[in-house]
Amino acid sequence: MKQFITSISVILAVGLTTLPTLPILAVNEKVKPKLELQEIQEFIGQWKGVGQLKRGSTQGGWIEESLWEWKFAKQDSALIYKSPKGKFVKELRVSFEDGAYIASGVNADDEKIELRGRRDESGKLVFVNSGSAMPSRISFRTVASGKRMVVSFERKLSESLYTRLGEVGATRKGSMFGKGVQEVVCIVSGGKGTTPVTFEGKTYYVCCTGCRDYFNENAAEIVAEYAKNKNK
Repeated sequence: MKQFITSISVILAVGLTTLPTLPILAVNEKVKPKLELQEIQEFIGQWKGVGQLKRGSTQGGWIEESLWEWKFAKQDSALIYKSPKGKFVKELRVSFEDGAYIASGVNADDEKIELRGRRDESGKLVFVNSGSAMPSRISFRTVASGKRMVVSFERKLSESLYTRLGEVGATRKGSMFGKGVQEVVCIVSGGKGTTPVTFEGKTYYVCCTGCRDYFNENAAEIVAEYAKNKNK
């Protein structure tokens, strides 16, 4: 009997040592933003600027505020553009599907719009609307090292011809234009950090409310991963 128990113990010991190690999936990996969306996260942040119907003319001008932020989900993360009082567009949800950026949302008249977009040769993010609701085309680009954003809205005249509806030139909230100014980095997405968050007495920065909420829910894991990457 004693010999039998000893044999069983040996078998169990060998079995336990040969069991495969199960991978531990980090929280960050479960909701990791798509690489394609990270390519356009330069727009993340709060913006405020002046809109013009005609470039160089203040006639008919307006003040417009907007926000780009992350929306994290386990299966389908996205970037959200919001401009509640926008003259042409109120909100867009940008995802990446089938090799293109897809923006769905509502225009200033509360009509549903869906646009398909890509980066052009100059780096501008261009969305084209195949439907009849305005605008027909929207273009986003950053200038001044990402401190300013220019948004153009256009109406389609023919298959390849568009006419201008208006343009907004905005400045990112918290931007500093002095020489030698160092930009802080969002601890969650790697974008430009603008909003402080704290964990265990230390201050870090995030780029939007989506990253802020995600940090607050998973601070320990995020800080540990950040420290690990920083020491590489």
